Amino acid sequence: MSYHEEFGAMVRSYREEKHYSREKLAEMCGVSDRCISNIERGVSDPKFDTAVKLGKKCGIDMGLLDSLKNDEDSYDDDSLLLTR
Repeated sequence: MSYHEEFGAMVRSYREEKHYSREKLAEMCGVSDRCISNIERGVSDPKFDTAVKLGKKCGIDMGLLDSLKNDEDSYDDDSLLLTR
C-alpha cells in the first residue's frame, strides 16, 4: 500500500469513527468534499497545508520525511511522504 493510500485510509477511519460526512470534514479543513474523497481513495497526493489540516483535525501523527521530487515520477513540489 502506498503512503497516499495509507494516509487516505487513516483519514477515512477517523471520519467514520466520528460519524462525519465527507462534506463535514471538508468544511472543517477548508477543502472540497471531492478532495476528501480523492485523498481517502489514495488517488490524490494532498498538498502540504491540506495534509497538515487533515492531520490536526483527524489526530493523525504525521512524520514529514521529505518532499518528494523525482524526475521519473510526477510529484508536485507540495507532495509529502507521510508515515504513521
